[in-house]
Amino acid sequence: MTDGGPVPSTAPAPGRRRAERPPRRRSGALGAPRVPRPSFRSRGWRITGLVVALALAVGWLVWYATTPEDLPVTEKVLNANGVVGTPLYVGMFAVPSDFGRTLRVAGVKVHTTSDVELEVTPLLCRRGTVGVTTEPDQFCADLVDPEGERLVAGDSIVVRVESETAALAVVDRVRIAYREDIRWDTQPAGNQQAIVTIAGRP
Repeated sequence: MTDGGPVPSTAPAPGRRRAERPPRRRSGALGAPRVPRPSFRSRGWRITGLVVALALAVGWLVWYATTPEDLPVTEKVLNANGVVGTPLYVGMFAVPSDFGRTLRVAGVKVHTTSDVELEVTPLLCRRGTVGVTTEPDQFCADLVDPEGERLVAGDSIVVRVESETAALAVVDRVRIAYREDIRWDTQPAGNQQAIVTIAGRP
């Protein structure tokens, strides 16, 4: 206690404010939302889904590539007669006029059973069909090795049978290896078989 002296004031001086701290923001209450971190589990499911989808796509592509439409077949059996020393041409598969496909032939497989050794050669008859003949030029615009050639409507596959001795042979249905766009296969085609008799010369 002082005698007669002024009492010092604790009030702030006019025009001066006490510095105040801004209020703390509670995490998550205001401001930018927190971005959730991707979990390893969700990322693993996405990778698994992509792998499964890729496997399905590859599987479908392989199935499509190896399952083209079957080639036409018939139960027809041809009887063909020839003579020794003269090539005999027998039609085995005539491509229908409404075929609507273009095949790139890789080869033609022929299985023959005979009582003697003889030569059987598959050929492509362009723009023509053959039953049984010794003069295929009358029926075919061209007669060529089928390997690497196109097979389309109006063409046919024939076999040339040659023997130096009398013979009896059974030529089974031919099998054609081919490619069509990205598809490929080896399939039976045409007549069931041909029974070929080669007679000796008198």
